[in-house]
Amino acid sequence: MRSTRRPLLALAAAFALIPLSSHAAPAARQQSTFEWVESVPEETSYGLPDTARTGPTWLSMIKGAKDHIDIAAFYLTNPPGHALSPIVDALVAQAKKGVRVNLLIDTSFMHESQPWVDALTGLPGITIRQMPVKDLTGGVLHVKFMEIDDRDVFVGSQNWDWRAIQHIHEVGVHIGDERIGKTFRAEFDHLWHLAEKPADALVAAPLVAAPSFEPATVLSPVVINGKDDGPSTIFPAFSPAALQPSWLTLEAPTLTQMLDQARTRIRIQVMTMSAFKDFGPKGYWTALDLAIRNAAARGVQVQVIVADWALRGHDLAYLQSLALMPGVEVKYSSLPQASSGPIPYARVEHAKYALVDDESGFVGTGNWSWSYFESAVNASIFIHGPLVRPLGRIFDADWNGPYVKPLSAFQPTAKQP
Repeated sequence: MRSTRRPLLALAAAFALIPLSSHAAPAARQQSTFEWVESVPEETSYGLPDTARTGPTWLSMIKGAKDHIDIAAFYLTNPPGHALSPIVDALVAQAKKGVRVNLLIDTSFMHESQPWVDALTGLPGITIRQMPVKDLTGGVLHVKFMEIDDRDVFVGSQNWDWRAIQHIHEVGVHIGDERIGKTFRAEFDHLWHLAEKPADALVAAPLVAAPSFEPATVLSPVVINGKDDGPSTIFPAFSPAALQPSWLTLEAPTLTQMLDQARTRIRIQVMTMSAFKDFGPKGYWTALDLAIRNAAARGVQVQVIVADWALRGHDLAYLQSLALMPGVEVKYSSLPQASSGPIPYARVEHAKYALVDDESGFVGTGNWSWSYFESAVNASIFIHGPLVRPLGRIFDADWNGPYVKPLSAFQPTAKQP
């Protein structure tokens, strides 16, 4: 069953280049919704006026739940009284009303999650499982998504961390659509089962039976009508291949295909990016690297923003080599500290997205290196059509903003985390 997926992906490689037919628009569900969501670090100039904000979006989604709330998160951390408190309080309140709350977190980061796990464990309506991804593939449960009532979905770079709401620049999407919701629920249920029975993971995962509904995939995307500018198509993708059912779309080959289709311009923002294998077996991972370099060699303009946290060791050397390619510009961002003083693991750009030709986009939960696609659990949304345009404005505001500099200007300091 697994062997059929990549050939099928090849058939869909030009999804971003095929115009939506006159028959596609009527298939769109008028009630389906899509919005971009940013976390804006306090005291910075980030945040488009027409993008939603993470905290209010999560709170509204949770308060609107009627049946269940499924959350897959790397970890959960929030000192009392900080930005995540009203969101956790809302989860508890909904559970008391009879809404089933399922929280899946990574085993290896329990030192961050333990206080909240202890506080929530045993509360009526709340079930928590830990997924030992490190034991299965050597990676982590790096995904960050929430699925509510088979319809309401949030996925993006935002961890369940108070800093991801107040002090980190993040980008995600909030989607209201039945097929997208059911697809994310199917993924969650699959991971939930593997957390309970990890021995099933590497043997049974690719052979999991397809669900009774038609999942949203690269071959069967969801059509969403914009307010004024026509329909767009969207579908989710997931990693790693070793843990994913064969009927879901894989992230890495689909992202590579999107980059391969670029004709004029590629814009990428990601916290860290490298072709060196950072965890697991050492080596050089060529998939995305070759797609970017080939695009530049075709004359495509490539712009990349990484966080200053990425500029060390082999990763810095890789980015410097990429910046030597004609047509490739690399910048790094460095956010000012908050006026209240230094905050550990904050004041950084953590977004993970790409935009091709102002037509096709990707927003995900993982950084751009081998381990995030091949051993860690991650998720993303691919978009083609007018809905992707705000992503270009998010990027351009960053690229032309006060917090980025050319990579050539970087000087290592002892203050890097």
